Amino acid sequence: MNQVNTAVILAAGMGTRLREVLENKPKGLLEIGEKTLILESLHRLTNEGISDIIIVTGYAGEKYRAALTSIHPGIRFVANKEFETTGSMHSLYLVRNLISKDFLLLESDLLYEDRSVPALLTCRYDTAILISGKTGSGDEVYVCGNEGLVKRINKELTDQFPCQGELVGISKISTAFYKKLCGFYEENLEQQRLAHYEECISHLSSANEVHYLKIPDLVWTEIDNPDHFNRALNEIYPKIYGRVPTK
Repeated sequence: MNQVNTAVILAAGMGTRLREVLENKPKGLLEIGEKTLILESLHRLTNEGISDIIIVTGYAGEKYRAALTSIHPGIRFVANKEFETTGSMHSLYLVRNLISKDFLLLESDLLYEDRSVPALLTCRYDTAILISGKTGSGDEVYVCGNEGLVKRINKELTDQFPCQGELVGISKISTAFYKKLCGFYEENLEQQRLAHYEECISHLSSANEVHYLKIPDLVWTEIDNPDHFNRALNEIYPKIYGRVPTK
């Protein structure tokens, strides 16, 4: 098992459902408590020895540079100039020439507790998808499979494989599997331009060993809409920090 010291954060999304909360900021710069979401993630990553961090920006990408460069000068930024017409797999594809080792993959709009990152780093599998138990948050993405292996990732459940949990949005990806993801995307570019990375992982999981790592009681939330934002403020943040955020 390789020592992972690289993280890729996908931060190109427009956050259209959060516009009333975000105004003109990208989702990762949403403030909950004392830090923005992206700074929360960077704090957790650097605490675990992740020193090489790549952020793929898109909508209002210059705001990430302005907010982070002085605090984390070593961050590498990659711009997805086609963020309005592509999905998150395109953002992930754009870093293919910068990746030479296994890495952590994160979404930018997450609020999550400390144990998420070390759980993946110490996982014995080179490619593993972090999942949680039922959250009831709305807009869930379900990971289905058996015997520790992912067989399907989708917002709809299936009778073919049992549901094992909900996709958190933090994964460990081996370089070998990443090359297969990029190859699949290249071969199906016209059909896959709007695809999200988890859809491509789901497709390849039928022929590749993609493991899931479940923390049943993990405290976390994605923030995609105002309901998620209110849940983050009133439920998730207090559970993680034991206090109500000053908002």
